[in-house]
Amino acid sequence: MISRDVERQLHRAPKITVQFAITPELHNVFQAWSASVPTLYFLDICVVNFTKQSSGVIEKDKRKARLIGRLRDLDRPQHKFSYLLALIEKVSDPRGLLSDDELEAQVLGDVAALRAFFQKAAVVEPDEFLVGYLRELRRNPHESMRPQYLTFLETANNLFKLRDPVSPRRRFQMTQAIVQVADALSISRQHPLVLLTLACLYGNLSAKKIMKFKADAATFDAENALADIMVISRFLPRKLEIEDAGLRGNGCMRSEFITDDRGLLGVLKCFDVQAVSFNEGSDVCQTRTDVRVNFLELLADLAHFHQSRPKEIENPAKEALDEYDRICELLLQPTGALS
Repeated sequence: MISRDVERQLHRAPKITVQFAITPELHNVFQAWSASVPTLYFLDICVVNFTKQSSGVIEKDKRKARLIGRLRDLDRPQHKFSYLLALIEKVSDPRGLLSDDELEAQVLGDVAALRAFFQKAAVVEPDEFLVGYLRELRRNPHESMRPQYLTFLETANNLFKLRDPVSPRRRFQMTQAIVQVADALSISRQHPLVLLTLACLYGNLSAKKIMKFKADAATFDAENALADIMVISRFLPRKLEIEDAGLRGNGCMRSEFITDDRGLLGVLKCFDVQAVSFNEGSDVCQTRTDVRVNFLELLADLAHFHQSRPKEIENPAKEALDEYDRICELLLQPTGALS
């Protein structure tokens, strides 16, 4: 028997953006309408853990209290919640000290707590699916290039020392060096890992919160940074898959990711999925995701330079635009091509 790869493609439905003045009353109407749209919410590990804590513990932390309040507001019959991304993060972390049986018990305990927390909304994954996914994934990395990703992050911290600000005169030269490292590791120049590293270089505070670069190489946690970054690659294809099914009348119309990580939320809004293709072979599933990136917002220093436009500097916007264009051109060049 000859096995053949099966490719499936999804494309985002057309959308429009409208801006207009709005009254408080109309704002409330739109909020109520938005809350009525059936939505699948993916939860991260920290949010799952919040739902297991006592009300006394939650009330002592305003951020936790706000998040729990939001979850209770979303507890509606038309909504659903997913544990899948939290599961992938748990199983993908090689630092875990739990045995297979202990991890399985922990996962089932997490999901039981979620089902007890949500009185009206459902948790979409049955126990059998989660246990099967856990057992399969524990022995096989979710991303085949995980070692290269970790090496890239460690290089960004140890060699380029991105914890410290870099002189504007040196930034583009360092951008070229970062791209060279990505090329050497066969990592796409447009991978979120590379884009967020450049975001740190150009002063994006949200990206810096994710990376948590350290002056002492021994204290830098590349695994922790990678876990946050890979949420982007893991969530966006599923978001489009769910919303495509919703348009066809199957399931939820929208999908969102809920986390207490403000850094991750800050960068995630810069990535807008446009299309995804799944190529399923006999041994592996390859996913290609086409994403529209608000790259200028990621490069915060250049974006700020555009917005401030100080009069005492001659044509400052053009200077920033030139550097931005050079970075974009560099990332679009074939691998190995540096000017």
